[in-house]
Amino acid sequence: MIGKKIRFYIAFFFILILIFETLSWSVVYFINKHPIIVKSKNFYKSKQLINELDEYLNLIPYVDDALEFRKFINNETSKNLFFITHRSFNENNNENILLQGDSWAAVANELNNKKKINDILVNKNFGLINGGKTSYSISPMNIQLDILLKKFKIQPSIVIAIIDQTDIGDELHRYQSLNKKSLDLTDTKIAGEFKKKFFKILDSKGLNSIKLFFLFKEFWISRLNQFDYDFSKTIKYLFKRTFYLFTNTPTVIAPLKYGINSEEKKIISSRFEKYIDNVFKNKIKKLIFVSHPHKNHIIDKTYKENIAIIIDNVIENSKYKEKIIHINFEKNFQKIYKSKPLDRIFIPKDKTSHLTNESYQNIYFPYIFNECCNK
Repeated sequence: MIGKKIRFYIAFFFILILIFETLSWSVVYFINKHPIIVKSKNFYKSKQLINELDEYLNLIPYVDDALEFRKFINNETSKNLFFITHRSFNENNNENILLQGDSWAAVANELNNKKKINDILVNKNFGLINGGKTSYSISPMNIQLDILLKKFKIQPSIVIAIIDQTDIGDELHRYQSLNKKSLDLTDTKIAGEFKKKFFKILDSKGLNSIKLFFLFKEFWISRLNQFDYDFSKTIKYLFKRTFYLFTNTPTVIAPLKYGINSEEKKIISSRFEKYIDNVFKNKIKKLIFVSHPHKNHIIDKTYKENIAIIIDNVIENSKYKEKIIHINFEKNFQKIYKSKPLDRIFIPKDKTSHLTNESYQNIYFPYIFNECCNK
């Protein structure tokens, strides 16, 4: 009788292990196949890419899609990973403009937008270099500006900084650890070390349940490191991220939806101030910020934060305010879009409220480049 019980418990124990291992395999498989993981693994496994960008890897979060890197090797130089030249800079241009920002700026490189913008550039005799990169915000833009000026000797007369509403979330969740003594994004170095260990564990042999344990361990250590081993801040941050996960709220949208506290506003403002100082210490004569409302700012006004207000406050308190312009699409929204239906302005069901191709091509970019030098 006792022998049967022992055999039963042993069998039950092994069944539990089997179930747990099967579930662990499913989780590890899901992680391995996730597009972000696949993209990141290609980035960190590319020796050519690492060698090409070695001096920048601890400074910037990333450049263009690493999967696209191969087409540049032995074909074009590494500058194509940092910026795209629409119309070359030269001293005979009326203005030489550097465009920076996230996907709202990067979309200018798409063929139809590029053609439309080029017509304006030729007509106004502007040079244009586009450094827009998906998911950039004011901190990586600041580092990128330094690299473009010092490494690539780009000297714009005007900088246009496209600032998306999601940049609040990017600064607080993606780039929260900024070196106070330099432009370095501490997150980038920490994230780089974490990803190398993370991918090594993912690709290792052995039980998936053990893999999961070590993956979580590396994640926890990297978060602690990000917050200078402050357990309280780390736990609060992880609870916040868990809440966003269970409420299906993207981290870049959460600050807009739930608001931010005064300390977080100070963090965002200080990073804008740092960027502004960097622009004008490099003999750039004008800085133009561009902001645009998201759909929820227009429809039901449920969002509690608006990046435009932060930008206005920073400009008002800046010693360079006479040299800064803010093109705020919300102020003249109806006039600019001529009362078009919102589903023709914004991509339907896009949580981050990107514009339709028609809006970018025929309204957004023409308005920016026609307004930028008329004030």
